[in-house]
Amino acid sequence: MERIRRGIIAGHHAAGMPLREQALQAEYGCSRAPIREALRLLERRGLVTQEPRHGFRVREVGAAEVRQIYEVRALLERQVVLGLEGRVTPGLIDALRAANGVMKAHRAAGDVDRYIEANIAFHAVLRAHAPNEPLGRALDVVYEMAEPMRHALLQRSLKTSKAAEQHDAIIVLLEANRVAEAAEAMHRHVFTGMPVALGSVASPPAGKP
Repeated sequence: MERIRRGIIAGHHAAGMPLREQALQAEYGCSRAPIREALRLLERRGLVTQEPRHGFRVREVGAAEVRQIYEVRALLERQVVLGLEGRVTPGLIDALRAANGVMKAHRAAGDVDRYIEANIAFHAVLRAHAPNEPLGRALDVVYEMAEPMRHALLQRSLKTSKAAEQHDAIIVLLEANRVAEAAEAMHRHVFTGMPVALGSVASPPAGKP
């Protein structure tokens, strides 16, 4: 499943592309049963859709869905930070700064995949210090649905990404124990990327309607 998932995220299997079991068998050297199970798991994770009599295809995300993904993620990430009330420690601040430093290093190196991994790791530090399993599970689904779109956008705009600087501002607020303000800053931070994401779905590549 992970190899097909990576192919979707990296754009090898493009949005709307049919995922034929026979072709995937040949490409990945697997039998039909694990391919079919992988596609079902990817459907549950929001990367693949299934249509009666037409099989599986890579999920296409339109403008309405882009807005929904950003709106839901902004609310969930805000709630994560609010959960840090009374739990901010020097260890948390140090871990956040370290994770953010890794992000900046990968941005400087132009490594999109590792930059995204470091970004997820930054948010994982916040979640680890305010454990909330239902909230974490919901965020995992939203992250998965957004990852192909995020990967495609960062391929074009990694060098100009200001996510790490926005993280810096959130860290400063948390260090001052201004948790509610940090939560609002996180909410704004998530929405920063939405205009570019909406532009990408509103303006399809040349040659497409």
